[in-house]
Amino acid sequence: MDYAYKRCGTSGFTETIEAVERSVCDHGFVVHQRHDIGAALAAKGFPIRPLLIFEVAPAEEVDDPVTLIMPCRINVYEDDNDVVVAALRPSLFSAVFPEHELDDIADRFEKKVVEIVDGAVDGQGE
Repeated sequence: MDYAYKRCGTSGFTETIEAVERSVCDHGFVVHQRHDIGAALAAKGFPIRPLLIFEVAPAEEVDDPVTLIMPCRINVYEDDNDVVVAALRPSLFSAVFPEHELDDIADRFEKKVVEIVDGAVDGQGE
């Protein structure tokens, strides 16, 4: 299994960011933080390709052990001529924290994260 779920969008970088924000809300999650890594590094004299990282979590309150896999991160970046939306698979945390028996929770969150990525890519142009 790949550690990340990735999809290439058909829109530009800014439009893809907007599509991710819509998809996050549409799937019952909220954006807690937004890190514009590309802009931050460019401001310090280290220009890189555009890279924005969203930290997202469910809109409802979550309890332990769910907090071990929160927030989920969704990256938007340019790769050659493509704009990529990628997310770390929450199911990987089951292997990192086996004592917390996260399999069911991580699988449930992974389905949501995949839905968010798919919704952002498939919903572009709306």
